[in-house]
Amino acid sequence: MSPTHPHNQGHAALTPSSASEPLSGADFKHQSIADASSQFDMDRCATLSEASPNLPTTLPNSKDGDSKGDDNDPITQGYFSRFCSSKQFLSFTVGLAVFVDLLCYGIIMPLTPFIVQKLGLKSTANGALIACYAVGLLVSSLAAGIISDRMANRRTPMVIGLLALLLSMVLFMEALNHFWILIISRLFAGLAGGATTTLGFTLLSDTYPSNRLGAEMGKVMIGQTLGLMAGPPLGGILHDRVGDKAPYVFCIVLIAIDLIARLLIVEPRSAKVKAIREFHEQQQQLQHEQQQQQQQHQQQQQLLEQGDTLGKKDGAVINSPEAVSPTATPSTVKVTTLVGLLTNMRLVTALAVGFLQAFPIAALEPVLPLYLEERFRLSQTQIGVIFLAFSIPTLVAPIAGWFSDRHGAKIMSGVAIASFSGIVVILGIPGMPLWAIIVLLFGIGATTAIFTTPVLGEISAAARVTGMVAGSLLASLIYQETNMLWTCVLIAGMTVLVLPMVFKYTGGKAQKLRDLAQYEMDLQEENLVLSQIQAQNQQQQLAVEVTSGSDSGSSSAEQKV
Repeated sequence: MSPTHPHNQGHAALTPSSASEPLSGADFKHQSIADASSQFDMDRCATLSEASPNLPTTLPNSKDGDSKGDDNDPITQGYFSRFCSSKQFLSFTVGLAVFVDLLCYGIIMPLTPFIVQKLGLKSTANGALIACYAVGLLVSSLAAGIISDRMANRRTPMVIGLLALLLSMVLFMEALNHFWILIISRLFAGLAGGATTTLGFTLLSDTYPSNRLGAEMGKVMIGQTLGLMAGPPLGGILHDRVGDKAPYVFCIVLIAIDLIARLLIVEPRSAKVKAIREFHEQQQQLQHEQQQQQQQHQQQQQLLEQGDTLGKKDGAVINSPEAVSPTATPSTVKVTTLVGLLTNMRLVTALAVGFLQAFPIAALEPVLPLYLEERFRLSQTQIGVIFLAFSIPTLVAPIAGWFSDRHGAKIMSGVAIASFSGIVVILGIPGMPLWAIIVLLFGIGATTAIFTTPVLGEISAAARVTGMVAGSLLASLIYQETNMLWTCVLIAGMTVLVLPMVFKYTGGKAQKLRDLAQYEMDLQEENLVLSQIQAQNQQQQLAVEVTSGSDSGSSSAEQKV
């Protein structure tokens, strides 16, 4: 790609071919404007160079958006730094973050129904604990999305979110006999979970192209699976064999390990994103100041037009966009309005699927432990082991992501949602033996992972937490007033409502190909902007060298004199 940008070519076109030729009035005016604009650009280049001194000198050139580290780039200097900025380490760290968050959630959730019973409260109180967690998740998901749009760095808010999770664990451990403090604890846990999910998946979307993102998110979902698998039985065992506070101490130790991993993250794209944003700010400021110059020239021309025909002719030239307006710069910043998002039915469908994913889980979690304890007289440890039947089949998430990357999510998600509805209704049939309940939970976990993986990320975070609020409160109330059958009918009914939207608006294979083409166009646009930034930095360095040479030559001449 040529370092000469059309903006500079426009200035060259306004410059006379020979400096020795005499200039007419119009040419002299054009030359002055071109010189002023060029000097203005040089000043802007200096500011940009100072603001982004660490911009890599090589551009990503692969279709997947991979960028090899430059030896002179401080981001990639040293083996340890290259390791911490590698895609594998970033995926591992996000997976670990999801694992720890879901493990802490899985340890606490099966215990809360019994904590509520011990306090002499009804099952709706347990639903309130889950709802408070969801409210915190909603607030932090929205806040993390805003922060993600404003900041190029994801690590700092992820660390803050983990500290909120640590605080929630300490509060929960020390307030088992105080319901309102438990409410506050679950609120902080939700704040931590929203930051982890939203920023973690955003970090993945920054790192991987669209044709690999589904598979990578599926791999990260293994962390969620392992957390949900290990949490309930581990929490029950630690509670029954060690003591009431043992599960929470174990969670605090894991949080400390997760904190170390998050602090080691080096984001390879943060310097590029920061440089591009600064570049666009400089371009906007340049355009604004040149528009002011244009207005001043127009005012001067109006005065000249009153008595000078040549001035009128010159004014027509000066008022042309080529003389004073900067050439349009490729922009990687796309402005999207809220109305545009809400009218995008593909996005609305993804949000509905996110709601659907959270609703049944939040509906079953407060009532299923009580149902198993009342009917089969199971202990907390046994109930935790049964929850494995729901968690183990979510290991199919990487396969679902791989399939979605190649063929789209329409058929796969639609069939999975329809199957899910039927399985949930069967689960509520009275007199179901324990082995059948375990098999049905296995099917619920598998179908949930299949239709959820394609819409992972912050795109559906707000919808998921809304589903948690509605699911936990409604299911707790219905189970308290009726039985397990009507709870399952509620879940199945909510599921069926989403099914037509999935078949109509969810993208298939053709849409997936269009998404990939759009990603490649965005990548080329980003590379073009980076090339322009580097060209301007090189121009600034050359200007500094020329100035230094002129100063040294003048000093030598003075010494000779």
